[in-house]
Amino acid sequence: MDKQTLQQKWNALPENNLMRDWQMNITEIGNDSLTLSMPVTDRLTQVDGVLHGGATLTLAETAGSMAAFLLHCNEGEQIRGIELSANHLRAGKVGDTLYAQAQCLNAGRTLQLWDIKITNQEGKLISYCKFTTIKIVADSKN
Repeated sequence: MDKQTLQQKWNALPENNLMRDWQMNITEIGNDSLTLSMPVTDRLTQVDGVLHGGATLTLAETAGSMAAFLLHCNEGEQIRGIELSANHLRAGKVGDTLYAQAQCLNAGRTLQLWDIKITNQEGKLISYCKFTTIKIVADSKN
């Protein structure tokens, strides 16, 4: 898939899609990476007002899956996430903008390993994630 096709698919997402609802946007598509942005709103916080870790992981998995889809998915194949782990290093706060940059560490025939760094608008590391994707043959039943 090329960058233009991915951007078209992104633009065609319905308004009630999670990625749209959480205001995620593609900010950069590199030769071997993809970066998404997402504002931290009060809808994405825990009871104490800081960013929910699950929201951070959603941003990370979205960036990694989209990067794998763009960079390593061929016609007739699909990408699925199979493992995601994270270390949350700093709290995100309402008003912050997060950036998730997914960079492929290893691209095998079937499995891909992704390094995903979540930073805020000041470039401070919020979370460090490791994400594994698998490439499968597309099945009309999936």
